[in-house]
Amino acid sequence: MAEVAISRAERWRGVAAATGCISIVGLMTGLVWPLLALRLDAQGVASRLIGLNSSVHAVAPRLVGRLGLVNTLYACIAAAVAALLLLPLFPNVYAWFPIRFALGAATSTIFVAGETWIIHVAPPERRGRIVGIFGFVWAACFAAGPLVIGLTGIAGWTPFVVAVGIALLGALPLPLAQGGAISLAPVGRIDIRRLIRAGPATLLAVFLLAVFDSVNDSFLPLYGLRSGLGEPAAVTVLTVVLAGTTVVQVPIGWLADHVDRRRLLIAIPMGSVLMLALLPFAIASPWLLWPVALLYGCTIGSLWAVSLILVGERYRGADVAAANMARGVLYGLGAFAGPALAGFAFELWMPHGALAVIALVALLFLPVAVFGERDRPQMQA
Repeated sequence: MAEVAISRAERWRGVAAATGCISIVGLMTGLVWPLLALRLDAQGVASRLIGLNSSVHAVAPRLVGRLGLVNTLYACIAAAVAALLLLPLFPNVYAWFPIRFALGAATSTIFVAGETWIIHVAPPERRGRIVGIFGFVWAACFAAGPLVIGLTGIAGWTPFVVAVGIALLGALPLPLAQGGAISLAPVGRIDIRRLIRAGPATLLAVFLLAVFDSVNDSFLPLYGLRSGLGEPAAVTVLTVVLAGTTVVQVPIGWLADHVDRRRLLIAIPMGSVLMLALLPFAIASPWLLWPVALLYGCTIGSLWAVSLILVGERYRGADVAAANMARGVLYGLGAFAGPALAGFAFELWMPHGALAVIALVALLFLPVAVFGERDRPQMQA
C-alpha cells in the first residue's frame, strides 16, 4: 500500500464510499448466514453438518489488491450475486459447500478491503471515532439482516432474490470515492508470525471475534429454538445481540481514543464470558434475556472496534494492509473452527455446547491479552 498524501475532502469521500459499500454488503450477509442455517435445519440436516457447512466460507481466499481496491470490490459484489443465485438452484447441503466457499471469498475480501481503506484514510487522532462510526453503520446493517428473514420467510427464492438486490446496492457508493480510494498493491506473501510477534493480542483478537460471529450467526437462533423459544423470538435473540454490537460502536470508539486500548482488550472478553454464563438462566425470562443479549452484543462489537483501532496503532505503511490480510486469515480460521466445533458441542451438550465453545476460546485469549503486548514498540514501514 503506497503512502500518499490525500486531502481532507478525499479522506471523507473515501470514508463515505467504504462505509456505504461494506455496510450494505453487511446487510446481505446478516440476512444470508442465519437464513442458510435455518433452511438446513428445516430440511432436517444434522447440527454438526450445519456447522461444517457454515464454516466453509471462512477458508476461502482473500484477494485484496489483485485488481486494485475499487475494481476488487466490484468483482467481489458480482461474484457474491452469482453465488446467491446458485444457492436456491441447488438446495442441497453438499452442493452448498463449494457455493458458500465462493460466497465467503467474495464477502470476506470486501470486508478486509473496507477495513484497510478506513484505517488508511482515518487521521490517527480521530481513528477511534471514525472506526466507531464505520462500525456503527456496518453493524446496524448487519443486525437488520435477520429482520429481513421475518419479512421474506426462509422458503423459496424470495429471500435470495432480496439478498441479490441488496448486494447490488453495495456497488452504488463506490463512485463517491473520487480520489479517496487508496492505492493498494498486492501484498504478496504475508509473514503472519512477524506480524503476530508485533501485536499478538491485536491480531489474535480477530480469531476470537470470528468464533463469536460465526457461532452466533449459525447457532444462536438454534439455541433459542432448543431452549423453548418460537422461531421469531429465536431469530430476535440474534437481532438483539447484533443491536448490541451496533450501539456500542461510537461509544467504544470514543473511549478507545481516551484510554489504554490494551486494557480494553483485556476487559472485553471477560465481559463476554460473564454474559455467556448468564444467558442460559436468562433465556426463560424476557426481562433478563433481552438485556443480557444486548450486553453480550456490546462486548462483541467492542472487540472488533478496539482490535481494528490497534492495527492502526501497531502497524505502519504497507504493514497496515498486511496486518489486515493477516486478520482476514485469522478470522477465516476462527470462522472455520468455531461452527465446526460448535456443531459437535451442540449435539454433545444440548443446547449449551455452542455457547461453551465461545466461552472457552475467550478464556484462552485472556492470557494473550494480559501478557502479549506489554511494552511492544510500533512497527515501522
